[in-house]
Amino acid sequence: MKGFCLASMRCLCIVGVVLSVLVAEVALAAPAEGSETGQGPAGFRFSSPRSSFSLRGGFTFNRASSDIYDFFIDELTIERSDFNAPTFAADFGWNLNERVDLVLGIEYGRASVRSENRDYVDQDDIPIVQDTRLTQVPLTLSVRFYLTPRGRSVSQYAWVPSTAAIYVGGGGGATWYRLEQFGEFVDFRDLVIFEDNFVSDGWTIAGHAFAGVDLKLTSSIGLILEGRYQFASHDMTGSFLGFDPIDLNGLRLMAGISFKI
Repeated sequence: MKGFCLASMRCLCIVGVVLSVLVAEVALAAPAEGSETGQGPAGFRFSSPRSSFSLRGGFTFNRASSDIYDFFIDELTIERSDFNAPTFAADFGWNLNERVDLVLGIEYGRASVRSENRDYVDQDDIPIVQDTRLTQVPLTLSVRFYLTPRGRSVSQYAWVPSTAAIYVGGGGGATWYRLEQFGEFVDFRDLVIFEDNFVSDGWTIAGHAFAGVDLKLTSSIGLILEGRYQFASHDMTGSFLGFDPIDLNGLRLMAGISFKI
């Protein structure tokens, strides 16, 4: 699964580079574009967009309410907010009609915190240190509904995008997670300090709901501001058997660039 996680991150990086190139080319070429591209000069297109591609970045505020988080907080110098994570996402949308899109997306987020045991130190009074990481990779399929028009036709050959288009939506998919803790630990039976690596990971079904606004930058490029909430949990595996299912619920606040095709 480490390989999958790294591959997902590389994919998002490549997507970001490609999107940046496309955005730069469109911005430079906009004054001279013709009917072949579907976009005209002076802020209008020759036809409405049929699909979109977007890249988003922001922060996930994980609820972190299950007992594994309580255990970490009680034993280690970890706070619930330490599981909040920077998050990146890429989406591809297909226009089903003027108000509705079908959207395929992928996200990547990882929280990482270094901590110490709250109650014990080693024999030289040196802190007992460990690292805790929580990684999530949701793969999602959503329906996006625009509450306000995305644009309007002003003639047979011209379509003008709206300054702001408000949308809501929801969907489901699968989320891969990995909770990993490595470093030094205390065996509470005999107070021996040992090194280890504890892992729980797996796939789980997840749902989500979101709302946002698409602000026009050019006739083919928009600024996206979005809030999204994920609903998910998974039974603990591996080294963490015996704990309640891990809470993977969380609020994502993100901004990004949308390229209309």
